[in-house]
Amino acid sequence: MSNILSQVSYQVFLYTVFVFFIIASVFSFIVGVGLATRSVVMLRFFEFMNRGFSARKLYRPLFAPHFVEPVLLKHSGLLGIVIIVGAITSVFLLWEVDADVFQSVYIGAFAAEEAEILAGYTKSFLLVGNILCVAVGILALYFPHLLTKIESYTDKWYTLRKQTRPLTQMHLEVDQWVMAHPTVSGITLSIMSLILGVTMYAWF
Repeated sequence: MSNILSQVSYQVFLYTVFVFFIIASVFSFIVGVGLATRSVVMLRFFEFMNRGFSARKLYRPLFAPHFVEPVLLKHSGLLGIVIIVGAITSVFLLWEVDADVFQSVYIGAFAAEEAEILAGYTKSFLLVGNILCVAVGILALYFPHLLTKIESYTDKWYTLRKQTRPLTQMHLEVDQWVMAHPTVSGITLSIMSLILGVTMYAWF
């Protein structure tokens, strides 16, 4: 059954790829003709598409740090009990579970031997994580001040904005060249689009 589904999905994928390239070739052919004829509408369309829009204000709240620790540590006793009970329950449940149940997550993407190894690592990772949660719960229950000191080191905020800023900057060298030579660019784009469309249609 899975083999039949994979064959059907592969055919659907190929069909989608061909249709996409045919539509893209038609669109780029129209753009190329508009550039070659120096259409005012097409030149305005290029100017509109080359405008930069920043969504930084929209997603800024998603990257802003929100510290909930002061509120939680006001009820450190209740927080510690909840964490300890939940973590110990998870440890007991995981201890009785065979690691083979995690193989279904990796089967298909990895070989059977690799999926078995990864399943064992997954179980071990969950066990160690829950044991650490028990330790955190004990700190919250009996040593809240020590937990606060530890969190002062782990709650530091790091930003990658300087490193990722070049990725968000616009590079308009090619667009500026196209706008400076619209006739040559339009004819070249139209010919390439026509070749692509005919090729995709012949294969389709």
